[in-house]
Amino acid sequence: MIVIDQYAYTNGLKEIHPLEKFILALMSLIICLFTKSTLLHLIIFIVMSTIIIGIAKIPFSTYLKIMLIPLAFLGISCFGVAFIITKNPLILTYGIGLGSWFIGFSLEGIQSARILFFRAYSSIGCMYFLALTTPMIDIIWVLRKIKLPSILTDLMIIIYRFIFVLLETASLIYISQDSRLGYSSIKRSYVSLGGLISNLFFKVFLRSKELFISLTARGYTGDFNVLEEAKVLSFTHILMIAFLEVIFIVLAFIL
Repeated sequence: MIVIDQYAYTNGLKEIHPLEKFILALMSLIICLFTKSTLLHLIIFIVMSTIIIGIAKIPFSTYLKIMLIPLAFLGISCFGVAFIITKNPLILTYGIGLGSWFIGFSLEGIQSARILFFRAYSSIGCMYFLALTTPMIDIIWVLRKIKLPSILTDLMIIIYRFIFVLLETASLIYISQDSRLGYSSIKRSYVSLGGLISNLFFKVFLRSKELFISLTARGYTGDFNVLEEAKVLSFTHILMIAFLEVIFIVLAFIL
């Protein structure tokens, strides 16, 4: 999370209007969700990855690491979609019998799992493009401009802030425990981990109270009002985004 946030402020596209990046990510995501073409999913993923690595200048090793994070969850989900238990062995393409039951994979299940995997992975690529190139405060700015209810954007600001509070507090507790050999053995590690979890939420609760008091002292009345930087949309960029999305839509119909 911290690595993603760092690159969001230092990437090669940081000066581009956030609404332009938001439109590109959102339109590509919608096309991914409403098409079943594996080839188009792959094309969108390659285009997004090329922009992230080649234009935004995100290191390939970093991008590869964060793209591997959802791979395990997707693998388990796709396996669950393809795997079936049935009494009719005729619907199985690959399987074994266990008494009167048969377990394995059907052709329909494999195809559904394949579509799900590429659709989800290309969608993740679209969202990573937005996360790696656009600071969270700019994303919230865009959401406010499109008239998303302020209660939702304010909650996003608070949640975003407390992610870092949670990570910082957990890191300090871990360093304190580790300096006292709290993780020197498996048994001590479990005990230390339990102590970390129990103390973490208590300390974060105290930090949240302190934050609310500080906000109230500064005149907080339920809305976060911040200074906004003047931003100008680029007509050239809008045309390029429109052209790219039209290509994706045409490919969706062709493929």
